[in-house]
Amino acid sequence: MNNIRTKFVHKYSNNSFLFDNIMLSDSQIAESLDEILQDIDSDDDFLDDINFDDAVEPELQDLESKCPSDVPQFVPTARKKKIKPGVNKTEFGLSDQSSILDFFEAFVTPSLFGKVAFETNRYCQQFENVTSGSRINQWVHVDCEEMFVFLAITMLMARNKKLEIQDYWSMDPLSHQPIFGKYMSRNRYQIILQMLHFSQNEDQVPGDRLAKVRMPLKEITKNFKEAMVPFENLAIDESLVLWKGRLSFKQFIKTKRHRFGIKIFVLCDVETDFILDIIIYTGSTTEYKKLTLVLEFLMLLGHKLFIDNWYSSPSLAKYLHKKKTNVTGTIRKNRKGMPSLLAKLNVGQTESQHTKNMLVVKWKDRRDVFMLTTQFEDKMVHVGKNDHQGNAILKPVAVMHYNESMGPIDKTDMLLSSVECVRRTIKWYKKLFFHLIDLSLLNAYSAYKTCTGLKISLADFQFQLIREIFTKYATQKKNLCRHSNTCLPERLQERHFPSMV
Repeated sequence: MNNIRTKFVHKYSNNSFLFDNIMLSDSQIAESLDEILQDIDSDDDFLDDINFDDAVEPELQDLESKCPSDVPQFVPTARKKKIKPGVNKTEFGLSDQSSILDFFEAFVTPSLFGKVAFETNRYCQQFENVTSGSRINQWVHVDCEEMFVFLAITMLMARNKKLEIQDYWSMDPLSHQPIFGKYMSRNRYQIILQMLHFSQNEDQVPGDRLAKVRMPLKEITKNFKEAMVPFENLAIDESLVLWKGRLSFKQFIKTKRHRFGIKIFVLCDVETDFILDIIIYTGSTTEYKKLTLVLEFLMLLGHKLFIDNWYSSPSLAKYLHKKKTNVTGTIRKNRKGMPSLLAKLNVGQTESQHTKNMLVVKWKDRRDVFMLTTQFEDKMVHVGKNDHQGNAILKPVAVMHYNESMGPIDKTDMLLSSVECVRRTIKWYKKLFFHLIDLSLLNAYSAYKTCTGLKISLADFQFQLIREIFTKYATQKKNLCRHSNTCLPERLQERHFPSMV
């Protein structure tokens, strides 16, 4: 495998120096520098908010040719975590004895639901084109307690799948479930779902595509960031909320389970699966600067960041390394500053080049895989499996750790697939709100396990949460559902009250 040295190319541009860190192999030293300084990828928009100028070390290294044996092996710089990780119990008043509802309310607070209730009531008052027979005319203001009951019923619906919402209040013996009518009537639930709102329409900022859901999004993500001091390994990946309706920033990702929907960038703690922050992709108005602020908050602490080829670049790796943050990820071979790795490899072979603080590895699996790392050495390790011929399967150490650390975000999607309270709706912002509730449920589940050390499944955790919400906030309602003619009591079917005349 070939190795390289760090080369810094500089030239004058408007009376100022422009430095670019270029990695060259020995056979490329004499090539034209114009080919090295080419602009290649246009997906680096999110990097524009990061100032990389101070990330380049102003050192010039000798450009003389050296034999590969003279070039030292890449040795990563160790970065140790300096802060004790864990749940911030004092900030939210949590302890080992706190209930499941206490952990959930650390993220979905009564104050948040009070604001949602206020906006829902105001939206109902502003609702136009109401007919005389509409149920909106009998609207009774919703409060925080009723919003929690509404949420608990919505969560319970996820555990009892039915085709239509009204089926949950059906009196048919084959599908009758009295728990729903016990705490809220069918009409009341449907009208709350119809009027559910999170913002004042007249106060929306022009161009803000998330204005409809800005308030709960801001408060929930703020609680995410404040609740956990992350462990050493962090991962950034995309998630997708299913949406096939009309939406200007709807995305298609063929590798995701839903494929069509609202794309969300997720920063996740690998150790606990805790979601630290999210950014919703809205096209050209995406808040990439928010990602920069999150990274700034986590820098200088010795974290190890795992990313995919949508984010990774040599410039970002250099910047994070200077900020004492390790990075490992797949990378596109045409990123600016990438070396040329042109050797044709057989399956299992590698080719690599490196600078003082950065290593690029090309590994032949079913196809060529390019890895960029500042924290792992250039060596192959046994993954504990053998091929069909009995030979040990070897992978680059960076690939092995990357595969182990990029799973939490896909794992959250898998866990939510069976308990998510998202329902089919024609309003995208309502679906996004319920997805935020599901993410809060996952974080409460992760925080509960971290604090108490108890082993409990997510399904049991959600069931217990629903029970505690009903116990704390619910008052039993008289069931006002219309009874079905197919389940009349016997006393109404005898000769004095025939069922058919």
